[in-house]
Amino acid sequence: MDIRQSPLYAKYMQSIGWKVKRIGKWQAFIKPFPLFGSFIKIQRIGHPFPEKEIINLVKQHRAFKTIIEPDLNSNFQFSSANRRINFQLTGEIFAPSKTIFIDLSTKEEMFNRFSESKRRAVRRAEKNKIVVKESADIEAFVNLKSKQMFPFGFLLSREIRLLWKAFNPKHGFLLLAFHSNDINQCIKPLAGVLLLFWQKNAYYWLASATDKGKKLFAPTLLVWEALKLSRKKGCTIFDFEGVFDPRFPKATKSWKGFTKFKEGFGGKEVQYPKPMTINLKFEV
Repeated sequence: MDIRQSPLYAKYMQSIGWKVKRIGKWQAFIKPFPLFGSFIKIQRIGHPFPEKEIINLVKQHRAFKTIIEPDLNSNFQFSSANRRINFQLTGEIFAPSKTIFIDLSTKEEMFNRFSESKRRAVRRAEKNKIVVKESADIEAFVNLKSKQMFPFGFLLSREIRLLWKAFNPKHGFLLLAFHSNDINQCIKPLAGVLLLFWQKNAYYWLASATDKGKKLFAPTLLVWEALKLSRKKGCTIFDFEGVFDPRFPKATKSWKGFTKFKEGFGGKEVQYPKPMTINLKFEV
């Protein structure tokens, strides 16, 4: 089960203002908009597909838009009993439509699968005296991310704190990178990664770095340490949580830069089925 179908993710979504409803074995997220109806998203849903429950949910909440994002192995078939209901493919995505999985079988094989430039970057980061440590200082990461996304970083700050509250301490871990001279002097980190864990999968959920951190190759060392930590926690798959998808060029155009970064770690690209939307005409 994908992390977006986990009870912890449901807890997080409720904390940021979404309603959570069960549809069969799955959960749907509903965002009410007074006077207009609601927006519904159902992410990483698989078999059995609860077609009737979804239709009832859309009617109940008068959803003006419903997005259904299937899991990797889904191949849904729909009934045509009601001609007023129409499932269609859509160009909108709200969860990554394409990502990279890294096999966490052995530490040695992981490193050997890195590109030559990435192996060299790890060694250069170590030579630059970059040190990575596990931390509970979520405010340090919030500040790091806010500055990177200035002037809009404040919009993400609250969500990061609530995500951390929902998943930490058992399913959320934070890695911060420092220069070795700074680590014990209360100096702010150069880079950080927020990892989420669910059912033997590790998710590279959020990452951030200063310009200095990038020059010293801190992000590359962070990924290497994140892979080792994920394996230590018993995970078998490391999910990079999104890369550029040519099927959705507008939605993922801004991902091209970090896609090149992620590709250097030697994982396997996986592509999710295209999302669907449901058109349902309401009685006036």
